[in-house]
Amino acid sequence: MRYVGGRLQLLDDLEENKIDLKNPEYLVKYLKQHEINALLLHASFLGQVDAITGLHKCGADLNHSEQGKGLTPLHLCAFSNSLEGIQYLLANGANIHLERIHTPFHYAAFGNAFKVAQYFLQLGVSQKSPYGEETVLHTAAKSKAYNVLKLLAPHNHTLDNLDCNGYAAIHHIADKGDSACLMVLLDAGCKLDLMTKKGDTALHLAAEASCVENVDLLVERGANVHLKNHRDQTALHIASRSHSFECVEILLKKGGCDPNIEDSDGRTPLHLALGRSLLAYDVTELLITWKANINKTDKYGYTPLHIAALNELSQCVDVLIQHGADLSARTKGGTSALSIILRKTPTSLNVFKQRLDASIMLHQHDLATGEVELRLDFHPLLMHQQQGEIRYLGTFVKEGYKEILEHPLCQAFLHLKWQKIRKYYVGRLVFYLFYVLILTGWVMTALAHNCYNESHGQLDNTQPPLCANTTGINGFLYRHPALLEVEWYALMVLTILEAFRKLTSIPTYPSVRQFFTQTENMVEWCVILSVFATSFIYTGRTYTWQSHVGAFAVLCGWSNLMLMIGQLPIFGAYVAMFTSVQAQVFKLLLAYACLLVGFTASFCVIFPRSKSFSSPHIGLIKVLVMMTGELNFEDLFFPREEDGKSIDSTSWILLQVSAQLSFVLFLLFVTIVLMNLLIGIAVHDIKGLQKTAGLAKLVRQTKLICDVETALFLGLMPKRLTKFLRWTALLLPSPLRAVLTVRPLNPRESRLPRDLLSAAHKIAKDRKNMCGTLYSRKSNATTYTYLKSEPYSTFRRRSPDEDVFIDDHSIKEELSELKKICERNNQLLRDVMMVLVNDKRVVNEEEDENN
Repeated sequence: MRYVGGRLQLLDDLEENKIDLKNPEYLVKYLKQHEINALLLHASFLGQVDAITGLHKCGADLNHSEQGKGLTPLHLCAFSNSLEGIQYLLANGANIHLERIHTPFHYAAFGNAFKVAQYFLQLGVSQKSPYGEETVLHTAAKSKAYNVLKLLAPHNHTLDNLDCNGYAAIHHIADKGDSACLMVLLDAGCKLDLMTKKGDTALHLAAEASCVENVDLLVERGANVHLKNHRDQTALHIASRSHSFECVEILLKKGGCDPNIEDSDGRTPLHLALGRSLLAYDVTELLITWKANINKTDKYGYTPLHIAALNELSQCVDVLIQHGADLSARTKGGTSALSIILRKTPTSLNVFKQRLDASIMLHQHDLATGEVELRLDFHPLLMHQQQGEIRYLGTFVKEGYKEILEHPLCQAFLHLKWQKIRKYYVGRLVFYLFYVLILTGWVMTALAHNCYNESHGQLDNTQPPLCANTTGINGFLYRHPALLEVEWYALMVLTILEAFRKLTSIPTYPSVRQFFTQTENMVEWCVILSVFATSFIYTGRTYTWQSHVGAFAVLCGWSNLMLMIGQLPIFGAYVAMFTSVQAQVFKLLLAYACLLVGFTASFCVIFPRSKSFSSPHIGLIKVLVMMTGELNFEDLFFPREEDGKSIDSTSWILLQVSAQLSFVLFLLFVTIVLMNLLIGIAVHDIKGLQKTAGLAKLVRQTKLICDVETALFLGLMPKRLTKFLRWTALLLPSPLRAVLTVRPLNPRESRLPRDLLSAAHKIAKDRKNMCGTLYSRKSNATTYTYLKSEPYSTFRRRSPDEDVFIDDHSIKEELSELKKICERNNQLLRDVMMVLVNDKRVVNEEEDENN
């Protein structure tokens, strides 16, 4: 009415029968033509046949249509199920064949108008849209018009036709949650597995809408649960993504769906179930119960654990870890699941600690003798046994989760693994020691003492011979020059072997750049290249510059050997102290470099005749030497006479004033303050290293075992040799033998250290005593113990007393809250009682007054 400029009050008057339709002449004068037509549409919508008749007599157009969707009185009467109105309109010339998107037959379906639909069906009205949009059956399905569906569905040749959007009637009804309408279509013979244009079946749509009854009905009727849509997703994928627990359960139990089926992205239903939702946990747990692969990667390398951690679903992360999810799994971009968990849901790592605790089991066979057995199950640590046994723990170290190594199960595994692998590392040390010794011998004999040139008659007349006039090994080599060449070629063979070993280790690094930029590798390559640089094979002789190159090569070789020895657990702490103090010294010198340069320049000006300060670079070296306490006071302040002449009095006075002042300042600021500061920093760092010595030892041991194991299993050696190495280097050649049984109370048990046995026994004993107690699923707290041999352990563990204190405190808070709630409820009841008493009193007084 508003769109045609009419009065809205007329619509209300029509509904309340305030318009006198028996007086057409008056209405024609009182109403405008567009208002009469609008009233006809409204009367048709209300199904008032008398009003339709009266308005028609007033000149209303029976084919008038509103401006929005082009609805005529026939459309509205059909929607309101007014059969008499339809018959009147048709009898008086209403056109049922007007071209509209939806015909009156469609609107009968919209309104579930059974009588009108039956009448149209008897008249043979077409069920198709003039524009081919959708049939009446599609409309009835969209509107859940049960009565119309029951009328039209049987023997309907358009039952499986798709509309303009690519949907059939069964697709429209599948996601509506009306199982009765779906039953009508199925009884009429509708195809169960009919697909939309996008490849979705009715089962897909019902699962997406979480219509449990429809999913159950379709599965019972034999719908194919294995069909995939355009993204290769089954109904189980869709139901998991929608977090519909009931639908997933029906598809698994009744439909027999494969929980590990993949879509086009390589994702399983478990991947899709881990979206941001409060219902994700239940669906995840259900899929895992049905043997879903929790370590399956998609085409981007993401596992379900990656997705759960990214979405911060801590409960889902907990249940995945509890069932053995791989924390070290990496995406194609190199992101591990552990790194995401450490950032997003760090508390979930307590579940992994609980798994390790549960892997230590205590068994007591003979109560009389008190003999107990401790079983250590290493399965939680063997996620990558094909790539090596230590790779899993190596990932923990790389990602910064180092404290897990202090768990007794991890320590036991590292201890046993080191016993198996150490022979290979010791062999590597012996080889490198032999290599450095030969390099040192070559540099000291052939280069430093010029034995090669002198033994081959290539003498330098400007300098006296060094090798020819000596005895011992140099004289022996001078008399037997062939030994020098044998020494060189032996060094060359060892160098080639060492270079080959380094090149074969490139695949163990994330990139070639990282391989060449690592400090240890740079030092080793300097040694290797220096061997070729100090050779005589190019010109048949050696040169002086080769001696200097050889000197640095020997220094680098022995320094690298020191670092290699420092990786051994027994010596690791000392080398770590050395490298730490070394780093602090360089930082300190860099911070106070300006002060040292200033004193160097000052001394070069004050003592120009001193050989120590004749040039700036020599003066700087002299200042560094003076820092250690070697001051040479007499040589600086009491110089000797030069050419028989003493220093004049003026120079002497200047020397006494300026030199003594500068020297005293240097003594105070550098020798005393700076050196004591350096010593204090070194002592502080050493104490800090001692506090974390236990953990640092385990970290170095893990890295060393990982490097050795990776080098052994690169796959570059023959299969038989590789098989032999696996048999000798692997702690558990067979996954079935991943359980170690020890007797912790037996003094003759020597496979594990006593402190480690005690810690493992305590965990197993505490866990056994806790069995049967109330356990909260929300609480991830677990009990850990410190190793007696590691008083400075940094493992974050809680004692049982702390757990009891925390529980006691939480219980007190809950009781306090309950007490407050009870007091408020009590006060509220009192107020209600007072109001009721007052009301009753007022009522009684009124009754007394009336009486």
